[in-house]
Amino acid sequence: MNWSILRTWPLTPRKQQWGILAAALLIGLGLFAVNSAARTSASNVNVLANGNFEDGFVIQPGCGMVGVGWGCFTNGGGANYGFYQEQWGPVVANGANSQLIEINTAGSFPADADRYAGIYQTAPVVDWAEYTLDLKGMIRTTEMDGDPWRYRVQVGWSQGKTADWTKVTNWQDVGWDTYYPRTSPGAFSSYNRKLLAEADHLTLYIRVWKKWGVPEMELDVSFDAISLTGPAAGSKPTATATATAKPGQTPAPTATATAVAVASCGGQNFVANGTFEGGFNATAIGHVGKSWGWFTNGGGANYGFYDEQWPPVVSDGSHGQLIEINSQGVFPADADRYAGIYQKITGLKAGTTYQLTLAGQLRGVDGGDDTHRFAAQWGYTSGGETDWAKVGNWQGIDLGPIHPRTAPGPMATATVKFSAPASEIVLFIRGWKKWGTTETEMDLNLDSISLTACTGTTTTPPSTTCQYVVKPGDSLAWIAQKYGVTVQALAAHNSIYNVNIIYIGQVLTIPGCSTAPAPTATPAPAVTVTPAPTPTPGMTPTTYTVQPGDSLSAIAARFGVDVYYLAQVNGIWNINIIYVGQVLVIPRD
Repeated sequence: MNWSILRTWPLTPRKQQWGILAAALLIGLGLFAVNSAARTSASNVNVLANGNFEDGFVIQPGCGMVGVGWGCFTNGGGANYGFYQEQWGPVVANGANSQLIEINTAGSFPADADRYAGIYQTAPVVDWAEYTLDLKGMIRTTEMDGDPWRYRVQVGWSQGKTADWTKVTNWQDVGWDTYYPRTSPGAFSSYNRKLLAEADHLTLYIRVWKKWGVPEMELDVSFDAISLTGPAAGSKPTATATATAKPGQTPAPTATATAVAVASCGGQNFVANGTFEGGFNATAIGHVGKSWGWFTNGGGANYGFYDEQWPPVVSDGSHGQLIEINSQGVFPADADRYAGIYQKITGLKAGTTYQLTLAGQLRGVDGGDDTHRFAAQWGYTSGGETDWAKVGNWQGIDLGPIHPRTAPGPMATATVKFSAPASEIVLFIRGWKKWGTTETEMDLNLDSISLTACTGTTTTPPSTTCQYVVKPGDSLAWIAQKYGVTVQALAAHNSIYNVNIIYIGQVLTIPGCSTAPAPTATPAPAVTVTPAPTPTPGMTPTTYTVQPGDSLSAIAARFGVDVYYLAQVNGIWNINIIYVGQVLVIPRD
């Protein structure tokens, strides 16, 4: 078997972007990109990661460039195989990327019949729930004459976490009978069907089939817009039980929410110099807006604070605050670098709801294909504590997509509400450069920052928030069930874009939660209630410390798990990169 990353196009060259690949190979660890599990309805999500292939590609030995989050397979033999990051517009259905799979028999003598190549992904699902599979694709070839069914595309699926395409017995033909010349693409074909999950994980397989052993022939199939939509893992229908009191009994009390003033927000802005029109102070790190302090966590990165006056990234007046983190000339560059500003806020009323509003934008230079490699966050401390490291309630600020440094997009406006814990707080806003990539720059622009009180009458949760530190074996669904919140609410509250991916040590803020899980309600006298079983996270998983000479595939084989599932559990986006001393969680059924 052989494959090549670089090939020559008759019309438009494939853009393999070796510079990005070189930067990617320096990344030790990271999370899979996250926008693929976006909510598709009030109750359903796309449980697949990177189904639109906009979240990056990695080299997988024996295949080529495969979308992050996907595995690959071929059946070898008398054929050549190629997997590519496709960026040629006519063969991309959605966004700027698609997955191209090639089978060719150039130079293969004899050429074998029945050659297969495909991709697969294991996703957490709800047992006995129905899911809808959608995908788009296009078939092209160098030989337009011949059997009109000589090329086929098939889908299959298996239940559980173990992935093995050779054991799939339910292959379904997608019915794509139109073939186009390799250099003259046509329209994409679509496929849709229902699947039934019969376990807590389902593996989806998509494969290309070249039926006949015809030599000197090339088959190219482009895939895009793949989704598997249904209930998020861990979610269950919410049942509402009504206990009817017998004669002489007192019905059980009904829980009610507390009505507080939060309907409309405005009036006094408690933030000083939130528009940065009041000037800047020269500091050791650069220029910081007056009335604001600054912080960084140092390490392998450079930092800069600037009086931003470029109109495209200023939303109000002629000034804004620019915060920069870059790794130009820094080697090794550290992951998880932070830089931000803070301000003491006084005159608040404890227990009153306030609204924080700000305008901002994230821009960058390089850093890979991860669309969430940079992030903005906010948090606060009670009283006058100005140590940013003591903030325990960081939450994400949604500023939209990351824009090129020299081609800004529109400034986004973000709004959040919270209950003031005291009359004085310290407000913190920070930028986060997640990965230790070299020669990368993150720019966070901030402007129009305000904090106003909310008045009116509406219903809010009766308690504040608390935190939970993710432990081995946890899932977002189990944590949500533990605290009595929905998976979607928990994910949104913590800016988690893919509900299937959390990491050990991650600090989650629980919406509407006190410092402990809500106590179990005591039933009314003479009413028999069968309590629901206490949720458990399952078996405690095994951990393994990476040794010299180890590879992720060898470790996966040793413990009998799929290498891509092992990577997903441990937040490893490139299966070729692990390091000695790294502690891996080995998932168990």
